[in-house]
Amino acid sequence: MDKLSRQTETGSERAARYGTLSLFWIFALVSIYPMIWLTLSSFKSSSEMFGNSWALPQRWRWENYVAAWDYGVSQYLISSVIVTVASTAIIVILASAAAYALVALKLRGRAFLYMAILGGSILPPEVSLLPLFRTVTALGIYNTYWALIVPYVAFGLPFTTFLIRAYMVKIPLELAEAAEMDGAGPFWTFWNVYLPLSRPILASAALISAMRVWNEFIFALTFVESESVKTITIGMMSFANALRGDWAVMMAGMVISVLPIFVVFLVLQRQFIGGLTQGAVK
Repeated sequence: MDKLSRQTETGSERAARYGTLSLFWIFALVSIYPMIWLTLSSFKSSSEMFGNSWALPQRWRWENYVAAWDYGVSQYLISSVIVTVASTAIIVILASAAAYALVALKLRGRAFLYMAILGGSILPPEVSLLPLFRTVTALGIYNTYWALIVPYVAFGLPFTTFLIRAYMVKIPLELAEAAEMDGAGPFWTFWNVYLPLSRPILASAALISAMRVWNEFIFALTFVESESVKTITIGMMSFANALRGDWAVMMAGMVISVLPIFVVFLVLQRQFIGGLTQGAVK
């Protein structure tokens, strides 16, 4: 069928298809080239990196990664994993519960509650730095993981709730009514009906939240200062200062810093795309 449709293409349609494919490949190459250059540079010496930046490494220097790990990247990576996993889990759990309540429960003022939740996404995080700093200090969680987790959850909930609700609203209410007739309460209906049916969008929401938290910079710069608590985005600043010009090792540290979230995206990309598209057309 695909071969037959191609045979019936007009010249303008064929040109449009090839033009679209060409633009796609150009965009893909432009997007992936920095990562390729970064990876190749991480296996070179500093002099080789600047002298032969376009060439393959003369010798693959795996010791650059060992040096980067020993200089402190390991601790920054652990901190980022802790903060990202905790923040993402809390965001997805609370947002899915809020979305279920807005969709399936007969609450008064649901529209007002929904608008109030969405209103939280209007305020830019940078504007709230001073009151958040005072709140974090008053709670006694400054320079701890919670100093990052709490703001990340607060600013991640509005969009994640919106995303999950847009998917859950397509689930037939008859399923919830059938579960209620079988004696299931709201919690069991949420746990056994809505959550299993919402797995694609939950994976998408988790991936978006994880990428946002992993790459966040302003809160991490403001609310923590100990090396043992710094996340990878802030820790790389201290890492660069400690190296004092050893650029190849710094490239290795940067590869290590992006590798976990890159692998997570590769693993969940199908669920990510499926969740977004199913939520749009289901």
